[in-house]
Amino acid sequence: MIAAGQIFVIGDSHIGLSEGSEKPILSWFDRLVALRPKALYLNGDLFHYLIADPKFYTSSVKAVFDRLQELRDSGIPIHYVEGNRDFFLHGSFAERAVSDVAMEFSIPAGDRKYLIVHGDMINDRDIAYRFWRFASKNALSRHSLKLIPKRLARSFVDTVEAHLSGTNFKHKTRLPTERMEAYGRTRAAEGFTDVVFGHFHHKLVLPGTATVTVLPAWYETGEAMAINPETGAFDWVTV
Repeated sequence: MIAAGQIFVIGDSHIGLSEGSEKPILSWFDRLVALRPKALYLNGDLFHYLIADPKFYTSSVKAVFDRLQELRDSGIPIHYVEGNRDFFLHGSFAERAVSDVAMEFSIPAGDRKYLIVHGDMINDRDIAYRFWRFASKNALSRHSLKLIPKRLARSFVDTVEAHLSGTNFKHKTRLPTERMEAYGRTRAAEGFTDVVFGHFHHKLVLPGTATVTVLPAWYETGEAMAINPETGAFDWVTV
């Protein structure tokens, strides 16, 4: 049994853009509503990639954001953390459908203080990845995307996504646990007791000055983190 009124966090659902790809997450939203969640946090990469521009507004994208807006309007706060596969969310249809969009969120719960952050930027020595991330997400690239035909825009995004995946360490066999722990210590100095990453796709809990937790990829396991807002404890649940 999953208690009602908890805070749910999922990461990396990687929904496809084609029609029908949204069905598993919509069914999950329906089951989640029955638990009367206090809030839902989407820790990045909701879609395989999301370009929040009309050129990429498919039936799958529409169905998901329509449902998120329904949940939000029904009284469930929806907080969207920008992931490495999320582009140009601010001021878009995506931002209008949720409560807010940010690079990270803080969750006070009991005597704990959680930091929800995607995690793709923790390696400050990965210069190649940081360059491609900046090049693909700045104002110039956003403006340029609006000037080129849809087919070329999709090709451009596929190329950028390949560079991001190729330069970043997400798909390497060895997780950067030392970087995770160092990041946890840095954020613990700011008062956080728990740091929650998405991005890496491997469920992991690293005790330390701040406990570092990596969410499993939702599209692979369907698992979510459920945080008790009264005690601050969390558990892994399949809704």
